[in-house]
Amino acid sequence: MPAAFDNLAIAQHRDTLRYETIRGGGYRPSIRRFYVGDYVYLQQTALTTLDVTAERTILRVREVLPSGVLLLEGRDDVVWKDHVRNCAPCHLPNVDGTMDPSLAIVRAGLRCMLCGSVGQAARMLVCDRCSRGWHMSCLTPPIYVIPAGR
Repeated sequence: MPAAFDNLAIAQHRDTLRYETIRGGGYRPSIRRFYVGDYVYLQQTALTTLDVTAERTILRVREVLPSGVLLLEGRDDVVWKDHVRNCAPCHLPNVDGTMDPSLAIVRAGLRCMLCGSVGQAARMLVCDRCSRGWHMSCLTPPIYVIPAGR
């Protein structure tokens, strides 16, 4: 019986150390290699260890830079930049790779570069290259119809 209690104490101590390492951010998964055309999930920073760390959006790798930064594109043809360590591979066999720019939505909290306001996301134009936004009414001259194309 005493040996079983000693083993239990050892296991509890090991679990405590593992929990402290994971909770403190000391654990980092190994960095994976991604290639152009691979599909990935973009990981988000977890608030607690119980949170899911991957978003449900699947992005395609457009370019792999030497610094470890990936240029990712979604179905809406919007380009994201993020480091390899923040991406998880997607192994789904049935990913639809067609692009549809009409799916583009303005991300929450995007400020207009001219007035600084966050509102009126439906009337905001977003640059395809730098992802900055401008309200159509703030431009000089104002634009009343969303322009076609990129």
